[in-house]
Amino acid sequence: MLRKSVLTFLVLGLNLSFLNSAQALDIDVDIQSMNISKTVTRADNGERGPALAVLKNGNLLLGGGPNGGTVFLGDGKKRAVITMGDVIPMNKRLKDSRFAITDIAVLSETTTSAKLLVSYPRLGTNNKCVEVVVDQVDANLKTNKISKKKTWFISKPCVPISAVQHAAGRMEKIDENSVYLSIGDLGYKEINNTTKRGDLGSVFRLSEKETKKVSFGHRNVQGIVLLDSKVLLTSEHGPRGGDEINIIKENTDYGWPFVTFGKAYTSTDYVKPTKAGTHDGFAKPVKYWVPSIAPTELVQLPANWGKYSKQLVMGTLKEESLVFMTITPAGLVTGEKRIKVGERIRDLDIDENQNIVATTDSGKIMIFKFKA
Repeated sequence: MLRKSVLTFLVLGLNLSFLNSAQALDIDVDIQSMNISKTVTRADNGERGPALAVLKNGNLLLGGGPNGGTVFLGDGKKRAVITMGDVIPMNKRLKDSRFAITDIAVLSETTTSAKLLVSYPRLGTNNKCVEVVVDQVDANLKTNKISKKKTWFISKPCVPISAVQHAAGRMEKIDENSVYLSIGDLGYKEINNTTKRGDLGSVFRLSEKETKKVSFGHRNVQGIVLLDSKVLLTSEHGPRGGDEINIIKENTDYGWPFVTFGKAYTSTDYVKPTKAGTHDGFAKPVKYWVPSIAPTELVQLPANWGKYSKQLVMGTLKEESLVFMTITPAGLVTGEKRIKVGERIRDLDIDENQNIVATTDSGKIMIFKFKA
């Protein structure tokens, strides 16, 4: 869905480390990138690349920017990044890169409009706590403006501001009326209290009229994909080690913060796992990494990617790589190889030409094209 004209904002040369990694992957991949720096959220605590969604008309929706809560249109025909409007009020966020749009889901679209869901953390009651919100937003693709229509979800409890970390907020479309939604633990110091944690650390099935908790015991789900429209997979940040891929099943506890294959960062961390280095007594991941690689979004490759057709790809922050995983139809991970791209990958999608599209924390769109 990303037309050639979109690529002409700023095309950069191939990175040698990428070429070597692609050769190690045993497939031929071309890479191009363009500058979208105005969509990055920056603050003293770092920078965050934009959330990403690809439209059928070849354009991109990008969420972030200096104010964290701006939706942009990447217009290929005009070769421009156009500001569409804000979803996070300025008085509902701090100057903090974590107060930014976490995901955009396109529920439906026509040539002139799109029905979106946008997730983000914001300041809650009396601006003294943090909650994760999902708003329905309509995009007018003729005027390139957005308008909020309705709030579908507000997480509870609203937790102290210091706990804004681990918002999650990733969504996977089910149909034109519903999505799966992840909510992180928000760094809540009482996350080990199963009564007080409420919505935190959970995956939901969400529609305008109904919210159903599917699973719980998650730390910070940063990737979610419905494999072959059947099997729900998530990528999840552990603490110091213990990043995971999980198959999500209803009414299942994935163990955080009681178990993890990682360990607490320090003795003063907001919560310390009861049993580090184990998942005994709880659902086990189908894949985990020690040390951490900081996983982000998951996508399933289309059917024209050679030996990796219909397989899984995941972005990473710390590792600055794309992780290609071979999987069974049931979602079990059977193998892994990485392409080092030298960029912190924030979000991923697949365009109409079957290319991988990624956003980076440095302010780039990267396009990965399989060369058959």
